[in-house]
Amino acid sequence: MWRTGRVLAGLAIALFLLLAPSATAAAAWADQAAPVVAQQPTPNPPPQDEDSLTERQRMAIGTTGVVLIGLVLVSRKIRKLPVFFVKRKK
Repeated sequence: MWRTGRVLAGLAIALFLLLAPSATAAAAWADQAAPVVAQQPTPNPPPQDEDSLTERQRMAIGTTGVVLIGLVLVSRKIRKLPVFFVKRKK
């Protein structure tokens, strides 16, 4: 049981590190270091939603979830436990 938990936790951490957007921090520093040019303010700036995720981030989150659920179901099948938490009577 502990070994399965460790494997699942390791896989989740590895997927997070592989699929995490690493360029976000570098882009923030690049924006601060760029020179500022005086411009006329726009009358109606477009609204920017900071909480929205990109399509790639959504796909990565969904894929990670599906993989983790699949691993849990496969590990239960290997340990010969009921996969969907209900026992069928034959």
